[in-house]
Amino acid sequence: MKLRPYWIFFVLAALAVGGFVGALGFNEINHARTKGLQVSIEKPLPDFSLTAHTGKTVDKISMIGKVWVADFIFTTCPGPCQEMSRKMKEIQDALAGAKNVELVSFTVNPDQDTPEILAKYGQKYGAADNWVFLTGPKKAIYDLAQNGFQLSVMDTGGEGKLEDQFIHSTKLAVVDRSGNVRAYFDGQAPDVAQQVAASVRHWLLN
Repeated sequence: MKLRPYWIFFVLAALAVGGFVGALGFNEINHARTKGLQVSIEKPLPDFSLTAHTGKTVDKISMIGKVWVADFIFTTCPGPCQEMSRKMKEIQDALAGAKNVELVSFTVNPDQDTPEILAKYGQKYGAADNWVFLTGPKKAIYDLAQNGFQLSVMDTGGEGKLEDQFIHSTKLAVVDRSGNVRAYFDGQAPDVAQQVAASVRHWLLN
């Protein structure tokens, strides 16, 4: 059966509207991630095994059953890392007493940030026992950031001050009990601690 010209017009119009709606939905998700709002995602993390500031090994299996908040920082960072760590402390305080909750900070400068240095950094920000700082092989950390969390991180290899040699995302990620990334938040947003705490409480119940 041949389509009449006006039917062809309606079909093309419907396809155009469908494409617009799909693009709008994609843009809304990106906007939500940029603004630090929780979006419906389920991104499984790959296996990893790194060393905590305590000297203990932390891997994906050891985190199963816990809801955790992750960020990527380095101890000599003079700018956003400090704000992110202050926000992590606020999150820690907001979730004080909650069981099966962890905060995890990965260093993007493992050559400099040894477990001992990370331990001192944690003390500076008042880290409790459920806030761990992880180091290990740079390739393993960068692969986890880029291919697991899908967050940007780069060693520029440039000369000059150490704090200028690393570029990394300032997002905070919430990971569920099964090791899936469930939400991203802007680690520098004024109300991010309350947003992240609410997300963690949600995934503790789900």
